[in-house]
Amino acid sequence: MLDKLRLLDFNIQKFIFDIIMKKIFLLLLVISNMINAQTQSEAMVKLKNIKELLEMELISQKEFDSISQELKNIILNSKVEAEDNRPNGFYIGDNEIIPEKFAESKTDVVGIVLTGGLAGGKTKSYLLGADSKYTLDINKQVLTLKINRDSNSGNISNQQFFSDIQSPNDFALVKLKVDTRKDYRWIVTSSMSLASGYRYQIKKEEYIDFDWERIDDTTYKIYTKCKWGNHAFVYIGTSSFSNNSVYSFKVRDPRAIKVN
Repeated sequence: MLDKLRLLDFNIQKFIFDIIMKKIFLLLLVISNMINAQTQSEAMVKLKNIKELLEMELISQKEFDSISQELKNIILNSKVEAEDNRPNGFYIGDNEIIPEKFAESKTDVVGIVLTGGLAGGKTKSYLLGADSKYTLDINKQVLTLKINRDSNSGNISNQQFFSDIQSPNDFALVKLKVDTRKDYRWIVTSSMSLASGYRYQIKKEEYIDFDWERIDDTTYKIYTKCKWGNHAFVYIGTSSFSNNSVYSFKVRDPRAIKVN
């Protein structure tokens, strides 16, 4: 009889030990999964699994409360980072700036003739329309530039006249002059005279300073301080002879009735 009691006691202890070990194993498994739960959705799945363990009485309410609190913290503090698959190019908010090209270029031959070549000779390149279709608030001048050199999404990294685009440093920000009567925007893209010689690109004096920061391998934030009016990002080296894209936008002051 005593042996039977001892055997029963041993079996009870073994049963309790097995339950404890099983709970420890489940807890370790849950904690491991919880640590590896990097995203909000994964943490929510783990929280659901913990609740099922509680319903099966494999963990106590106290253990559930402790683990679920940690998972809740992960859910609340995590940031879901959606993959940015937007095409290469410039963006204002979520709106992509569709690039334009100069419709035509004209050289001031009359000025050369009248001055005997001492002045004149400027070549103006024209964009159709007196205003860009894309508007930037003067108080919030932030753009996004996507440059994915490993993607066939867009061709911004292959359009530079001399070399592939590597960063915002390969772009120049310029102001466009506007003729509302003839409905076009323009900029001097080359010039020639006996006084100043030949210049085949937009003058560096026309460049407007801007700041930028790298967000990740393919994304850059652009910060401008432009005044009212029409502006554009052009490839450095753009001339009247190249056919590069022009990324134009209009800076609008909410206090202004009309921007020219």
